[in-house]
Amino acid sequence: MLAVVAFWLGGCTSAGQQMTDQTLPERRPTDFTLGVVVFGDEAAGDVSSLSARYIVDAAGNLRASVGAGSDAGTYPKITRRLSSEQLDQIWSMVEGLELGDPIAGEAMPEDGYLIEIRSGQRSRAWVVEDDSAGAVVGLLAELAWIRE
Repeated sequence: MLAVVAFWLGGCTSAGQQMTDQTLPERRPTDFTLGVVVFGDEAAGDVSSLSARYIVDAAGNLRASVGAGSDAGTYPKITRRLSSEQLDQIWSMVEGLELGDPIAGEAMPEDGYLIEIRSGQRSRAWVVEDDSAGAVVGLLAELAWIRE
């Protein structure tokens, strides 16, 4: 799993580029890509705690996988195409998260979230162990037609 994250991060950055700036732009970049892994319970009743993998690509495709086997190595099929307004809504929620310092090859949590963001030709990832990313996950689940 760490190899997938390291590959994703390493494959999307230019040589010598430092990943120290955590500030995300206010407006959604054209290359905005979001990956979220929910390290949760496969039988959870709350969608924000349900094991899942969500990917929003720069073309506006939402990919979603829920339940057993949904982890950082999962690349789900396209669930739906999002509108520009929906992408802006996702970006606004993500941009409002207080993510702290990006990870660098750290172990994944048993509970919590892995947030991967590509914006402005930079890729970064964060582990969020509290429920601050739950609203973003709830929106992604709603857009993927996943019900509690």
